[in-house]
Amino acid sequence: MRAVSRRLLIGLAAAFVAAVLGVVGVVHALSPQDGPSGDPADFMTTIVGYIVADDYASAWDSLYPAHKLVALQREYVDCELQRPVASRLGSIDVLRVRDRKLHVPGDTGSVDAKAVTLRVDLLNSIGAKETFRHTFNVVPVGAHWTWVLTPSRYALYRADGCGT
Repeated sequence: MRAVSRRLLIGLAAAFVAAVLGVVGVVHALSPQDGPSGDPADFMTTIVGYIVADDYASAWDSLYPAHKLVALQREYVDCELQRPVASRLGSIDVLRVRDRKLHVPGDTGSVDAKAVTLRVDLLNSIGAKETFRHTFNVVPVGAHWTWVLTPSRYALYRADGCGT
């Protein structure tokens, strides 16, 4: 009887340890501390492509959640279409990606972010190339990357300054 009880206790202990390790593994797999999947530079390249193509509805979908509350989708799309991009995308090159602390307009404190510097070549209506270099801020939210409005664009939407 003692041998059976001992084997039963060992079996139960092993099952308990396996169950705990399984739960810990699931919690770790779902943990937001793992950060978003995907490359922040690829994410920002996609967003710039949407904006150059005047596809503001697609760009808005991955806007930082607190900024979506200030720039509602219809308002954002209508406002941005008042000044459409008059060029088409030639190319986008990733120049640099670095970690940074960012004060997100409308939020208190700082968040961990990625600063993504891109060189964008646009082709105007006669085919001439216009090049600009800009650093965009990409912020993780759960398992996804998001982009943020600049402080001036945030202030515009917060003040309902677009006229829509």
